[in-house]
Amino acid sequence: MLGVNKGEVKLVTHSPNWKKLFTEEKEMLQSSIGENIKDVQHFGSTAIEGISAKPIIDMLVGVDSLDKVEKFDKERLKENGYYHLSKVRLEGKVVFAKFSNLENLTKTHIMHIVEHNGTWWKEHAFFRDYLNENSEKAKEYETLKKRLALKYPNDEHL
Repeated sequence: MLGVNKGEVKLVTHSPNWKKLFTEEKEMLQSSIGENIKDVQHFGSTAIEGISAKPIIDMLVGVDSLDKVEKFDKERLKENGYYHLSKVRLEGKVVFAKFSNLENLTKTHIMHIVEHNGTWWKEHAFFRDYLNENSEKAKEYETLKKRLALKYPNDEHL
């Protein structure tokens, strides 16, 4: 099942369904905010073949400039469960999350909006591609994630 509650660390076995869920979400985003975005890519652990991951679909949303976020149809995004995470302040990135349950703050998808082909874009895409091309390194990454999840069971940012 997709989603993690606030303050919860949960890793699950890789699911081939994650690609399909990403594709469905990408299509919805393109119909909602497509005129303001350049590209949407699946990244994060759910985009790495064969490793355990938090069951949250991370999406890299590329824009010409972060100013484009102001033009997003936020009401339409909210209708689809997305909310701007205004407390997440990272230079060069704007973050929205989709929640399946607002009472438990159960996140199912995270949109990382960054400059298309900028530093954030390139680094995230490179890391995903590197791990998908190097299964031994992907397994090392998975082992690290599992160890950190045990050490920090309430730190959802792992």
